[in-house]
Amino acid sequence: MKNHWEYNTVKEILQDESLPAMIVDMDQLDYNISQVSAKSEKYGKKVRLASKSIRVPALIKYILQKGGDNYQGIMCFSIEEAIYLSSLNLTEDILIAYPTTSENDIRDFCNLSARQDRFVLMVDCIDHIQLIEREQQKRESSGSVKICIDVDMSWRPMGMHLGVHRSPVRSLNDFKVLHKYIESSKWVDLTGVMGYEAQVAGMGERNPFSYFLNPIKKFIKRKSIKDVSQKRKKINDYLEMHGVDLDIFNGGGSGSLISTSKEPWITEVTAGSGFLQSHLFDYYAENTNVPAFSFALPITRFPQKGIVTCKSGGFIASGETSKDKSPIPFLPEGLKITNNEGFGEVQTPVKIPVDMKMKPGDPIFFRPAKAGEIAERFNEYILIRKGKIIDRVPTYRGLGKCFF
Repeated sequence: MKNHWEYNTVKEILQDESLPAMIVDMDQLDYNISQVSAKSEKYGKKVRLASKSIRVPALIKYILQKGGDNYQGIMCFSIEEAIYLSSLNLTEDILIAYPTTSENDIRDFCNLSARQDRFVLMVDCIDHIQLIEREQQKRESSGSVKICIDVDMSWRPMGMHLGVHRSPVRSLNDFKVLHKYIESSKWVDLTGVMGYEAQVAGMGERNPFSYFLNPIKKFIKRKSIKDVSQKRKKINDYLEMHGVDLDIFNGGGSGSLISTSKEPWITEVTAGSGFLQSHLFDYYAENTNVPAFSFALPITRFPQKGIVTCKSGGFIASGETSKDKSPIPFLPEGLKITNNEGFGEVQTPVKIPVDMKMKPGDPIFFRPAKAGEIAERFNEYILIRKGKIIDRVPTYRGLGKCFF
């Protein structure tokens, strides 16, 4: 499927809308769902939807339903978010992907687990587990709650660190220590292992903003894929030797669906940003997805010939500060952002061809760098299909929700 966004069509769709506005092309989204499904199903893996990369309950529900039986559940960011998603009955299977040190969070998680046993909390050290144990000991019930160990998948050649600073569980020996503690506890049950290879799943090797680094990135990814596979295999072999049957062995992301799915011990792969296809995910060799959403800013000023200024636009993505974390002009084609000003919170100047005819109020469409964070800037997403608005759905922000 080719990208079928066309400027005059989407401009007409938004002619009566207040701008800025975010639109989602549901036909493009359908295609991306099919692409994610095809890559995972080829190797017999389930897909876990990363809610952090969507943050729109109606779209989370739509993707899960469209994906069907191949979709395992949701990976969410926080316990508070898990409670909210549970209240919407989107799925009974929620993996809370980040540990917490809040006693209030742990209490809420234990309450949630008492009502529904398919909620799983991430841990990576004994301190995390002891917080759970102290809370469970206060309760009359002696039942256990389900936990998942986050294992570091960074690549460390010659003392370097290539990846993200997440879990301190860096080796099989580290894993054994944590596993033995879990085995001795009656309050927790090891049901999953997650190993996220950020230097593979989160690094595009065809990035036009860092062209000369792309060969290095390609080398890092090739070496990391082998290193990560070996690490996860050692953990799998150890667990099999000890008769541990996991419900979840999770890995990867939208940028590594194929390479992660090839590992036989992996039960599920995570996907999120690839559904909406923010522009950073164009730069992966494995990418076959198409842009499914973009935001429109109105032209409000004409400061000089060849320059227009739009209202708002400072939607910069998190991570290492670089040009690729900014949105990129999408429609009409041929536009560029000024180097000295870039995207501003209240205005964004844009270079246009000198012969391009634009007028005040005309929209310019942009693609964000990341898929989830942009939802914190809009109360609703406008859903379109075949050139028409079919629905309006609230984001977490529009519902008055803010999860950390």
